[in-house]
Amino acid sequence: MSVIRLPLTMRLLTLLVVALLWSTTASAQQVTPTGCEVIYSTWSLLTDPDDTTKIVGVAYRRDEGLPVEVRCPGVQVFAQEIDYWVSDERLDLRGQVVFQQGGTRIAAVTGQFLRRTQTARFETASGTLQLTDQQIDRTLFGSMEPEAFFTAELIEKIGPRKYRLTNATFSTCVQPSRRWQITSSKLTFTVDRYAIMHNAHLQVKDVSLLYVPLFYFPIREDNRATGFLMPAYGSSTFRGFTLSNAFFWAINRSADATIYHDWFARSGQGVGADFRYVAHRGSAGNVRLYAINEKALFADDGVTPVTPAKRSYEFRGNLIQALPAGLRLQGRADFFTDVTTQQLYQTDLTAFTQRSSYFGMGLTGAWGRLRASAQAERNDIYYGTAASSYRTLPKVNLSVSESPIGRTKVSVGGSLDAIGLVRIPDVDNPEIRDEMFRTDGRVTMRAPVSFGSALSLTTTVSARRTDWNASRDPETGARIEAPISRQLFEAQVQARGPVFSRIYNMGNNAWLERVKHVIEPSVTVKRTSSFDRFDEVLPLDPSVDLVVGGVTQVSYGISNSIHARVRQGGGAPSAVRQLASLDIGQSYYSDQTAAIYDGLSSTSFGQQNTLLPPPSNFSPVRLSLNLWPTPTSSGQFGLEYDTRFRAVRSYRASASINQAYLDFSGSWSKQQVIPGLQGYDDPRYANHYLSFSSRLKKPGGGASLAYSTAVDILNSRFAQHRFGAFYNAQCCGVAVDYVVVDLSHYGLRNDKRFSLSFSLAGIGTFVNPLGVFGNNGRQ
Repeated sequence: MSVIRLPLTMRLLTLLVVALLWSTTASAQQVTPTGCEVIYSTWSLLTDPDDTTKIVGVAYRRDEGLPVEVRCPGVQVFAQEIDYWVSDERLDLRGQVVFQQGGTRIAAVTGQFLRRTQTARFETASGTLQLTDQQIDRTLFGSMEPEAFFTAELIEKIGPRKYRLTNATFSTCVQPSRRWQITSSKLTFTVDRYAIMHNAHLQVKDVSLLYVPLFYFPIREDNRATGFLMPAYGSSTFRGFTLSNAFFWAINRSADATIYHDWFARSGQGVGADFRYVAHRGSAGNVRLYAINEKALFADDGVTPVTPAKRSYEFRGNLIQALPAGLRLQGRADFFTDVTTQQLYQTDLTAFTQRSSYFGMGLTGAWGRLRASAQAERNDIYYGTAASSYRTLPKVNLSVSESPIGRTKVSVGGSLDAIGLVRIPDVDNPEIRDEMFRTDGRVTMRAPVSFGSALSLTTTVSARRTDWNASRDPETGARIEAPISRQLFEAQVQARGPVFSRIYNMGNNAWLERVKHVIEPSVTVKRTSSFDRFDEVLPLDPSVDLVVGGVTQVSYGISNSIHARVRQGGGAPSAVRQLASLDIGQSYYSDQTAAIYDGLSSTSFGQQNTLLPPPSNFSPVRLSLNLWPTPTSSGQFGLEYDTRFRAVRSYRASASINQAYLDFSGSWSKQQVIPGLQGYDDPRYANHYLSFSSRLKKPGGGASLAYSTAVDILNSRFAQHRFGAFYNAQCCGVAVDYVVVDLSHYGLRNDKRFSLSFSLAGIGTFVNPLGVFGNNGRQ
């Protein structure tokens, strides 16, 4: 093989080229982004246009069909071509640009990234943004990652956690077929805080739903976020088109508030607010205040007035607050100012049928055996549109819990009450009222005696003194400014047993191993000393004032209970639980007057004080049956039977089921008409009601179908029918609520109410203060 020898001049030129290439490689390595790695690329030098001998950067190109990849701390960049400029540490990106930082991924045609300021700019871009750095319950986003999808003509990264998008489309529904999205002319997004959109247009499945010139989209912070919730839409025969809005304020980790606004096209509008807090263990509260401004309401003839223009209020809440020195402040409010407004606007069945409003605050404390409390209450009871009011201002109680004397089984305790009572027969005429101040003290001694497990006796003796600052004329019933006192001594013996039981072995029964039937009779004899001024007592508090003296009362009954050892299946050990109980009882009174005020009977009239009682020394027979066939279901049935007329006075029944796929609760009640039985022979006081609510649901959540109703069977009319449904498909859901309400007693047609609400991933919805969507169960 021959060897080609180059001339000296050519050899020197070759050495110069090699040296130049070495120098170029060294220079390129020097201008590579500091701390970064470049993968899959060829490169060339970038020179200053004014001085071509001055190297100012490096141009990278794709190599072997793979894009250029630049890896820097916290950032990855991909493109077909990348120019790196040393002076401002800028990366110019062209062709199939991909930018990744943290949970943010942006794909664009061209882009620019400044490492020094951590800012960027991308044109014709799309991608995903991580909404928050917090750990999130993924079920809130349909079990998907908590990300936001976007497209935009221009994306600018204007801070470490802040982006600005121009002519953008935004959605937290990250899937190929997005179920909702928002378009915006300008969108500013801050990770873990908020997104502000200008000219926002909401679309659900290509259907335009909402346009707002400025939209604030909250992003979860500490599992909650301040911002507007999804609005709810509806229509009503009475109220017309309705629009409900809400703003949620995450005040801090332990407190939040929701502000509501409801607009009714025909009847007015309502505003309100909820406030909730948890201070520490044992201290928490929630308060709701809601006001409705109503227009004048006319009957369907357009002439007959139903109600004038007015404003009504609703105040509901619960409060428990621990205080120093062992004190605790408690409060409860279920108060409204107009019962007509409740029926015309409330959708929740309990609130719709409510006929009493209550407000009370109390302070309690316990120090060893000593307990003290102070309470103020107001209770308004409505009869039609009129209301009577009962108020206690104040009610103070001191008590010493029962404790054994020495080493004996005899225990002693006592209590002292002081109360100011006010009864206003008509709230619209508060100047007409009955007032009374009363003290009531009692000392009780109790001695139990046991004869094994089969029989027990308990003897109770008590001394009681009650003082009233006023009384009433026994002939006219008028209030007299004359004090009255009462001293009563009560002796009571209660015997329980003997107890009879029998156990049945169920053999190879697939459900039950053994069943135990227990029978336990009981008898209580109580004697109260005489008090001959009963007719002079002002009966403002039946539980204390309406105690008849000189009476011997004998209460007797028998209790049956069935317990079982139930097989659990799956190799789990069997469990013991109660399956059923049946209690039957009656009372005898030596004075017929005492039977009127028997608190044991639901049909006694002492509590109502409105009807004359039946002349009998016996109370009705009380029967109560309870069933627990499964751990998630129960049933109750009760009746009261009049032995003299051999007829049932009243029935009542209820049932409930709570399964993974079904919730059900129902109740039924009936009061009979009994000819000749005083207080029951008037058909006006008979009643027959049925109500129930049911909900079919998908186990684990995601869908439910609900129905509830309340029917007045006696008068062949319904109070309310209600249908509700909720469906959630991954990142969005829809809820509907349809209610038919009978308003015939106001001269109005049936009010048909329809409501519609959407829930989107990252944008919550709410339950209306008037109970809309309240029983659709979005679990």
